Amino acid sequence: MKMNKIVGSLVTAGILVSPMVYATNGDEMMAVGSQSTALGGTGVANFIGAESAFANPAMLGKTKGSEFTGGLVFFTPTMTNTGMPGGAAADSKASTNYIPDVSFSSRLSDTLAYGVSMAGIAGMGVDYTGANAATHIKAKSAMSILRVVPTIAYNTADFGVGFSPVFQYGSLMLSYNNGAPLNAAETAETSTGFGYSLGGYVNVMPALTLGASYQSEIAGKYGTQLSKAGNGFGLCQPAGGGCTGAAPFGDDLNQPAEMKLGIAYTMAESITVTADYKLIQWGSAKGYKDFEWKDQNIFAVGAKYAANGYWLGLGYNNANNPIATLPAASGAAGEYRNAAINFFNNMFFPAVVTNSFTFGGGYDISKNLAVEAAAVVTPKVETKVDVMNFGGTNTTTHSQQSYSASLRYKF
Repeated sequence: MKMNKIVGSLVTAGILVSPMVYATNGDEMMAVGSQSTALGGTGVANFIGAESAFANPAMLGKTKGSEFTGGLVFFTPTMTNTGMPGGAAADSKASTNYIPDVSFSSRLSDTLAYGVSMAGIAGMGVDYTGANAATHIKAKSAMSILRVVPTIAYNTADFGVGFSPVFQYGSLMLSYNNGAPLNAAETAETSTGFGYSLGGYVNVMPALTLGASYQSEIAGKYGTQLSKAGNGFGLCQPAGGGCTGAAPFGDDLNQPAEMKLGIAYTMAESITVTADYKLIQWGSAKGYKDFEWKDQNIFAVGAKYAANGYWLGLGYNNANNPIATLPAASGAAGEYRNAAINFFNNMFFPAVVTNSFTFGGGYDISKNLAVEAAAVVTPKVETKVDVMNFGGTNTTTHSQQSYSASLRYKF
């Protein structure tokens, strides 16, 4: 199958299956594939198969033969929010999501490998349309990001490098009714963008691998979804009428650059211990920077036991909350805008969870076919923000669980 046909098929499948996505690290998925997920989201220095390109494109240099993987994540976040000040906590109806991933890899020679992968890699969303209209303003948000990643990797016996041009397709929808309906038809705007990722690894010794990779920032602009949402809360200039004089929201919303480091150590060919560090640069990405998100440090560890015909794994992922809480006590235009940012972050985009516990395993059905599965449990966190310009505070709670299943076919 030609590369362009593979890419086209993956894009079509992703758009049809993944209308909304949730995430663990900010608005980004913790991992792609059941094996990386089971090991806490690690994979920068640990080869996990064709889907390794998402963690580090260089790791495809460790592939043997040809391989196809496909999986589906069943994601079940649980969120509540108190809405406008004075409201009681209500449950978000956006509680079930299906996230696809498919990957293919093969060798061109002893030193060159290639592949192509597609996955839903980021998203956010809530649905309070069934809550008390007096305080919850019928708020609804839906954002999803799909990436297609073709990869070429070069390897020797001791090291490898890899490069991936990245195609990104995104969708964003914001809707509410605070007395004046915004986007009552719930029309989404889409955006496409391009970036790249590159990486490398070195086998310090047969049992020890070090890896590093970089993902570029990718531009996104979703029509006027953000600016119109802000205008509905008076974020427009000059002051007068329905405008407070506070600066409006922009419409850029770029997915940020990422830097990753990893280590993997295998003991007695049966136990592999992995650890990754990731820096997601929300603080300098257009859009997230305007919403005062901070850079996010992520630490992940995993352990895998492999025996004849099966493997078992577990892991842990820790990420600081990237969303800042801004001072919003006075009536000044700047602090009115802070109150709006606090409210929008906390109600529409509550990407505030920090700790995840993971486990999973795989079983060889035959010489060529294996089935893998993983689960993620993320405990509940509560975030209260100051929206005094709206009359008080806003509180959200967020927990999430996910269950993934994958098939791996080698040929």
